Amino acid sequence: MDDSTELDTEPAETAPSDRDQPRTPSEVVRTRDSQMATRSRSREQEWRAEFPYRWRADDLVTRRDTLRFLVAGSGALFLASAALAVIGAVRPAVTQKTVALPGAASLAPGQSLVFDYPDQYSQGIVVNLPNQGLVAYSDVCTHLSCAVLFVPETRQFHCPCHEGYFDAATGEPLAGPPVRPLPTIELELRNGVVYAIREVER
Repeated sequence: MDDSTELDTEPAETAPSDRDQPRTPSEVVRTRDSQMATRSRSREQEWRAEFPYRWRADDLVTRRDTLRFLVAGSGALFLASAALAVIGAVRPAVTQKTVALPGAASLAPGQSLVFDYPDQYSQGIVVNLPNQGLVAYSDVCTHLSCAVLFVPETRQFHCPCHEGYFDAATGEPLAGPPVRPLPTIELELRNGVVYAIREVER
């Protein structure tokens, strides 16, 4: 009797491969999305390898620089405003210069004449007011520096820019935005010629 026995072996059934199984539409979509995500990550890694920037650090530097710029800009504006205030405070309130006004002595009542004073960059206006005589002021509106016009009917100066009005007899503001009077220009008559001799801010 032979101790060895011959075992009949049958080939084992192999499990079907996943590739052999038909895929559902959702599996196809998931597979495609996974492949696209993998390719995207691969491209991002290649990009970061070529441009190794630390974005968080860059953002912090940008914020810091922006804050520094804002602080510096605010400080510069403050210093400029303070400097203008100081210049305005120490600027002389009286401008003295003698300038002849040809034709001013012959102005009829209710007539006006514009002249350069104290130089060609600034102007004044002289008016012959009935029962008062010659009066002169700077023609620069004290609101936003527009030129004022004399209105004989109302005996007022009118600023057409923002509808400001001044009393021609005193230069005081009557209506509109202006709150300060017009600077006065003092006049002097010498040998029949009228001279502007002094501008006084009020």
